[in-house]
Amino acid sequence: MASVEGINPKSQALELEAPLTGVLDALAALPPTQKARRFRSRVGHRLAALARLGVFLLCIWVAGTADGPLSVVAGVLAVVLGLVLWFRNLLPRRFHAEGHPGDAVERRPELVRRVLLRLKEDLAPRTPVRLRLRPDPRPEGPGSSFYDLKLLSKAQTDVLDPWLTLEARLADGSHLRLSAVERRRIKICVPGPNSTRRRTKSKEYDTLFLEARLRVKAKRHPDLAALSPDRAQEAVRLPPGAKLQRLRITGEHLRLRIRLEESWLPHVPKDATAGASPALDASRAVTMLLLSLYQMLHLARTPKAIKRRRSG
Repeated sequence: MASVEGINPKSQALELEAPLTGVLDALAALPPTQKARRFRSRVGHRLAALARLGVFLLCIWVAGTADGPLSVVAGVLAVVLGLVLWFRNLLPRRFHAEGHPGDAVERRPELVRRVLLRLKEDLAPRTPVRLRLRPDPRPEGPGSSFYDLKLLSKAQTDVLDPWLTLEARLADGSHLRLSAVERRRIKICVPGPNSTRRRTKSKEYDTLFLEARLRVKAKRHPDLAALSPDRAQEAVRLPPGAKLQRLRITGEHLRLRIRLEESWLPHVPKDATAGASPALDASRAVTMLLLSLYQMLHLARTPKAIKRRRSG
């Protein structure tokens, strides 16, 4: 049976290939492990802060009790370390956004679990599911509730976090590959010559990209290569807040990518009001993404209706 022992220490990702039940068990065991990992991280930061304070107090004690050059060196170190500690408290390097959806430990694992449960009836029997999942966002990366203090004079680049790859064989013989990538983009607003604002401001935007690739047998879908992108786009149905990013069709492959430019949750109840839950339902977006792919296959088998001209 799969377990959280499959987490790679270097990439901090759960990597396993197991039957559906084993993958679901591993996903269920992730949240407690994530809580323990976050607790150890907080303890490590607190101990590091106490160590810096202890060195500062030690330097003061040595400067007051020792004689000769050692007293001078300890005094200089105490002043420098004191200024560093004061500056770090005055201008913290990291900011935390309270109530950010990224604080939920089950956010990413729950999305994968719901997707697998919805695919349960469509998976090929006795076929393993391949999964690579990083359950926690990078500390200052996209999807995280922590933001770094950045200097506007430096060039800002996008930060990408590919945190999900899910592959499975479906009952109809096709092969599904689902991936998720989050991007953090920093936009800088420079005031114009006639603007009343004089300060340059920066804002960070997180975007979730969901991509589904379906590989089918060309002999079962001979008309797929002739399906035009414009006609295929007619079959795309997405929930509000999701936007089409890329659509590609070949003789054996369907590739559809969408983006969610607002904060998302793994599941939003149907009775939730827009004010109570403004986030997007990512599991619903994935479901509609997969349905759109199969609607394209159906559209490829359906001949295009010929519009007849009315005789005058």
